[in-house]
Amino acid sequence: MRLLLVSTDLQHMGGVVETVKLFMREFEGKVDVTHAAFGRRVNQKGIMRIFRTLADLFCFARLLSGNRFDIIHMNPSMNLVSVLKEAALFFVFYLFGYSGKVLIFIHGWDDVFFKRLASGRITAVLLRTVFNRAGLITVLADDFKKELIRSKVDASKVEVVSTMVDMAKVPASSACKGDGKSLLFLSRMIVGKGVYELLDGYALLSERYSGLKLVMAGDGPELEALKMRAADLGLKDISFPGYIQDEDKFMVLQENCIYLLPTSREGCPVSLLEAMASGMASVVTGAGGIKDFIQPGKTAILLEEVSAEAIAESVGILIDNPDLRISVAENARNYATEHFASGKVAERILEFYSRLVPGK
Repeated sequence: MRLLLVSTDLQHMGGVVETVKLFMREFEGKVDVTHAAFGRRVNQKGIMRIFRTLADLFCFARLLSGNRFDIIHMNPSMNLVSVLKEAALFFVFYLFGYSGKVLIFIHGWDDVFFKRLASGRITAVLLRTVFNRAGLITVLADDFKKELIRSKVDASKVEVVSTMVDMAKVPASSACKGDGKSLLFLSRMIVGKGVYELLDGYALLSERYSGLKLVMAGDGPELEALKMRAADLGLKDISFPGYIQDEDKFMVLQENCIYLLPTSREGCPVSLLEAMASGMASVVTGAGGIKDFIQPGKTAILLEEVSAEAIAESVGILIDNPDLRISVAENARNYATEHFASGKVAERILEFYSRLVPGK
């Protein structure tokens, strides 16, 4: 089977790139993979991003003129910029006869944008036209699948999958067998992630417990404001290491017990899957795909609301109940091993390919 795997430049950072790299590793020896980057390259800014995308469309046309693939696998997100670019690229694939042979793996999901897209007279038709001419669409949450079906996308073409974790690299954390007072946030520093509520919740916890520490890892537009907020609150034992990856990321997963993600919008965050895989006890909301991949009270603690009080109460329950804390952490690691391991997710994607090209 010949596969054309399309994604952003692999020199970028982020969950999509890491997922694509894992696909390429897991497909080795099973599928003949050609990877092609689409869109902005590392260090390209401004108008060069637009020129790069236009140039890529011509490059893909030339690639398809001289090669025939069995499957094309795209990796867009449901947001304005990605949809505009990827729709143009899908049209190129359609012109070259790949209708029904394209798997569209949707990673991020902007629910507000999707609702506008699906409610527009013209955009709704375009959405249905593209998706119904694809082979399969994979999404990261059952709610996203329902949204597509409500928009008259063929239900037989939509599947729910998770992102995946390289279990061989994720270290096992034993921190939850200690006092449970080490907390970790590992995501983008944006308002929608509940970062200010998290800081206020940590302030409440600091009044109840001594020896607490919090690592807030990640970058984003709110980073400097959060540092100032932490200083204004007089919070101690809190660090902001910025964006971390590889050994630095695995180190914080190994050294901390409670993973916090009080987000109000989400797809299927890789950092949560990695935290579960490492054996951390997570406190999360049910936003986006999260509720599809946790078992409340068993593999994670579910926040009913995004507030400082709710965060402090949930963390306090884990700190005060070591048996519960250890049980949640161990259950999370076992669940991640069974459901999120890169080999298992890749095998499911290979099954989808076989559905589109039987006999290959």
